[in-house]
Order: sequence, then C-alpha cells, then structure tokens
Amino acid sequence: MQQQQILNQMIALSQKKLEMLIELKKYSENQYEAFKSGDLDSVENILNKKDELIQYIQKLDDAFLMSSDNLKKLLGITTLEELSKTSLSGRDQLKKQIESITEIVDSIITLEKSSYENASVIKNELKDRIKNVYTGKKMTSAYHTKPVSNPAYFFDKKK
Repeated sequence: MQQQQILNQMIALSQKKLEMLIELKKYSENQYEAFKSGDLDSVENILNKKDELIQYIQKLDDAFLMSSDNLKKLLGITTLEELSKTSLSGRDQLKKQIESITEIVDSIITLEKSSYENASVIKNELKDRIKNVYTGKKMTSAYHTKPVSNPAYFFDKKK
C-alpha cells in the first residue's frame, strides 16, 4: 500500500511539474518575441518570472527524486522503467507524464536557443552602436581641442 501512495505522489509531482513547464514555455515564447522585436525592457521581467518558476520546478524535481528513490528501494528495482513489471496502478500514467515533460523540455530548449541567437544579434547591434558613438566622440574632440595648459604670460622683470 505504501508503494501505491509513493507512486501517486510521484504522479501528482510530475503533473504539477508539467503544468509549471507549460507556463515556463509560455514565458520562453514571450521572451523569444521580445528579443525578436527588440523589446529589451520586457525581457528582464520575463527572466525574473522564469527564474521563480525554475526554482519551483527544481523543488518539485527534488521531491520527485526522493520519492523515486524510496519507491525503487521498496520494490527492489533500479530504474523507473522496471515499474511496468509491477502491478501498481498509475504506472502508465506516470510514464506518459514523463514523456510529456520530456517533449516540453525539448521545445523549451529549442525556444531558448532561438532566443539566444536573437539576443546575440541585438548584442552585436548595440556593440556597433556604442563603437560608432565612441568613434564620433573621438572625431568631435579632435576638432574642438582645448589647450593643454594655461596660456603663458610674459613678465618684464628688468624694470
């Protein structure tokens, strides 16, 4: 009976993780669009929200791993794939949830790579703009030179 409770807990944890990953994917899509449109102001807000979600997902993962280890010890198995050999109800549901989680994580990774590419393009554009400003500043200062020292005043000391 304890084994079934642990499996049910793992199903609940993986379901919550799936929900959080779907939300994380939405934020990744928003981030991609923000980078694509050059809206850097909203990117910081999106990144902060994503960090909060990632921390929560990490806690869910830790709880899942602890439950998984306990279940493996109770059943005497080494991997979760061996659950198919048991008679516990919900093992197929857990397998489907893990597959869904893997699919969503893969799609998030793809979005993040695209966002990174867009961020690199924006970074290079900003780098070029800063370089142009610096060059223009040097050009302007070359035409408007100030004397290095104060003008010399001559005093006639022979008088």
